Amino acid sequence: MLSVIPRRRQAQGFTLIELLVVIAIIAVLIALLLPAVQQAREAARRTQCKNNLKQIGLALHNYHDVHNSFPMGTQSPLTGASSWRFALLPYLDQAVVYNQADGGRGVNFYPRGNVAHTIADYNSVTRHMLNLVLQVYDCPSSAVPTIYTYSNNFEGMGTQLIKYVGIMGAYPDPAGRAQVAYETQYNSFGTNNGSLLIGESAGFRDITDGTSNTIVVGEQSGNPRNPKISNYHSGYGGANTIGTIAKWRETPLQHRFASTVTSVYHRPNPTSVGAEANAEWDFNTPLSSYHTGGVHVLMGDGATRFLSDNTDLILIQKLCVRDDGLVVGEW
Repeated sequence: MLSVIPRRRQAQGFTLIELLVVIAIIAVLIALLLPAVQQAREAARRTQCKNNLKQIGLALHNYHDVHNSFPMGTQSPLTGASSWRFALLPYLDQAVVYNQADGGRGVNFYPRGNVAHTIADYNSVTRHMLNLVLQVYDCPSSAVPTIYTYSNNFEGMGTQLIKYVGIMGAYPDPAGRAQVAYETQYNSFGTNNGSLLIGESAGFRDITDGTSNTIVVGEQSGNPRNPKISNYHSGYGGANTIGTIAKWRETPLQHRFASTVTSVYHRPNPTSVGAEANAEWDFNTPLSSYHTGGVHVLMGDGATRFLSDNTDLILIQKLCVRDDGLVVGEW
């Protein structure tokens, strides 16, 4: 009897068409998934940025509890050169750093004009702050470098470029009041109708519009002129930009001033500021970010809000002035 030997089944593989279909399906899935991943990551970064401002707000309130006022927004080199960013260090678990820098007096990161040339240009007070980076002062979405290096002599050492700026008010005053304005040769105007001021301190008692209606700190983590240029941001020291103040308490004076505070004159993230282009790196440096659609701001009561780029400029200026008595409404 003859036995029938079964045939072996031939192994079958993918045809070229099937392989192309599978690759196409995978490509579509990746294309659908990637934006969602990127959005999730940006959402996490935005949350971290918001939390940074919450910590800054808590530090400001704790400072106020101790001193019965907010710190100065920035100080003149005539009296010292620190800023609100430095004054808050003890309230951000950085008391050791603060004490090493002699309470902030003389903290000036540009010992020779606008550029430090060698490590010898730094004194014992400021030298240990080279490359100091606090995450609470850094927006994770920002493409602006974390450290600004002054010259090749430092081999990567420099000062942290802090991504949050104090609000010294708005110009012009939304209530039409006469202001003490600090005007520079670049046609920018500083004011003293906000909460973090030049050479003086304000407190809750001065915010008569209500702390929930007043912005005290805003995000400045982008750069409307050129994302690759970081000169328009500053660090812990209060005197970080050179300029000629044509009016300082009504007295003409050569003076060094800071970009640690700003007076709001432009919308957030402006694409152009026209004739006032130089104002971007003087007293009127705009609020900016790499977040889509706006910037984070800290209110006087410690709350954080997202300020849309499309918000009316007059409304923003009302929010930046502590005592104009004007109705703000919903925003």
